[in-house]
Amino acid sequence: MNVVGQWLTLAALLPVRLLGRLPLELARSLVWPLALLMRLAMASRRRVVARNLELCFPDLASDKRHALMRKHFVHLAEMLAETAVAWQRPGRFDERFGEVIGLEHLEAARAQGRGVMLITGHATCLEMGARLFGERVASAGIYRPLKNPVLEAFQNRGRARYARNMIARRDLRGMVRHLRGGGVLWYAPDQDFGAERSTFAPFFGIETATANAIVELARLGRAVVVPMYPVKDEASGRVSVHIEPAFEDFPGDDTRRDLARFNAFLERHVRQAPAQYWWLHRRFKTTPPGESDRYQRPGSPRGDS
Repeated sequence: MNVVGQWLTLAALLPVRLLGRLPLELARSLVWPLALLMRLAMASRRRVVARNLELCFPDLASDKRHALMRKHFVHLAEMLAETAVAWQRPGRFDERFGEVIGLEHLEAARAQGRGVMLITGHATCLEMGARLFGERVASAGIYRPLKNPVLEAFQNRGRARYARNMIARRDLRGMVRHLRGGGVLWYAPDQDFGAERSTFAPFFGIETATANAIVELARLGRAVVVPMYPVKDEASGRVSVHIEPAFEDFPGDDTRRDLARFNAFLERHVRQAPAQYWWLHRRFKTTPPGESDRYQRPGSPRGDS
């Protein structure tokens, strides 16, 4: 990246820095107009959201799914403010921001004398949840490296407020070392990584390519696997991080069954707050042999429609 590109990125990040220093409710209110703008401007992603909701909630009337989509874009807009605040606000988040529920389950897992892999999903309030959790428990996170080094540095500096360190997604050795050293590692593996790196397991009744890394990392790191999911109360704006008891006998001798347990946990939480899940991702892109593209509708020339 050249010097001009670096300076342009720094300039573009200035509003984010300012937004992150504002009171959270004020920051959220300032970005609300972006919900409509994103919904109109991101046509291909809007179609992905609509298709995901159609696949996962086939019994929901089309007008209700459309309302759910509009609500989702509001949460996406608020996510921008919440991420800015999570990365930029100094001090500690108190009870006005939210709480962590179920820390006793994490402590029970750590009492086994092994590392803990905290698995979660891409909720729109994930960064807020990560900060609330990270201020209470020393932990590391897995992240996807960005093409823009200035933006990546900004992201990692922000997360350094609540994460002991960030481990690149391809640094398997670093993850294993952290877990074998007794550390806590949080990981959101609910994305489509292709057939070669996945096993098909049910998610919303759909055979879904689910990351084998969940099982492989737990086995290599000799880790206890603890599910966690953040959800935002829409009335108060507070985020609750829900930690559940560790999966027993995980991983077992059946990868599909193990991954189905993760998907069932995730689906249960998504159903409780469906507008807050990351529907922009083509979660069902990879299909079992013989099945057609789930995002290709009859007569459509594009796979993202």
